[in-house]
Amino acid sequence: MAEERKSLASDCNLVIESSVRNDTAAWYHRYTSEKGSLRNDLLENPGVLFQDLAFTVSCISALRATRINRASSRILDVGCGEGGSLIRFLRLEFEPSLLYGIDILNERIEEGRRKLPNINWACGDAASMQYDDNTFDIVYESTMFVQIIDEFLAERIANEMLRVVKPGGYVVLSDWRYSMPNDTRYKALSKRRISSLFHVGSQSIICATYKGALIPPLGRFLSTHAPSLYFPICRIFPFLVGQTTTVLQKQQ
Repeated sequence: MAEERKSLASDCNLVIESSVRNDTAAWYHRYTSEKGSLRNDLLENPGVLFQDLAFTVSCISALRATRINRASSRILDVGCGEGGSLIRFLRLEFEPSLLYGIDILNERIEEGRRKLPNINWACGDAASMQYDDNTFDIVYESTMFVQIIDEFLAERIANEMLRVVKPGGYVVLSDWRYSMPNDTRYKALSKRRISSLFHVGSQSIICATYKGALIPPLGRFLSTHAPSLYFPICRIFPFLVGQTTTVLQKQQ
């Protein structure tokens, strides 16, 4: 009976994983169809540059706050895609052999593996990861939760992120704090949602939050037409900053 229950649970997990994989693939297909293949191309699209710079500033500020050792810290990027965020860790001279990335889409993992062969890649479900408890010094995500409108799935992923990070280690969330008006494909990773998903106060504490990129329509416009105004607008009108990076520490 126990073996039957275990087999049934495994089958259910496979069905759920397949559904999430299909939904994720469909999401990216719609995004590319609507926005175009150059939407986030730094070289070809001038609207991306200052958005990316501001995003990077918030991430680096967050990593500074953790004060971890770059030479010995094990990092996991959840929902890593082709490795855009992992490239940032490499630029900051983290040890490649201690960098890990997991994504549910195999084609994105294969492309990442082709570009960055020294990193540890895994194709898998972030809601049921194969890593041991308390493995990583930092567990990171970038613009993943804003795409997850199923709160049950979001809770499972958040619980897994907490499970695999070491006690005293950090969960770093680089995401959008505002939803897009009239677009049900996005759900903001607000401070309230972070507190709920990551059990702030019982399993984790918020160490710091750093503001990053402006809300996309404004940020892309300024990046293209008035780049010198980009960071002054960030400082003068902080409510227009849509992306933040939040540092959580797992309770000992």
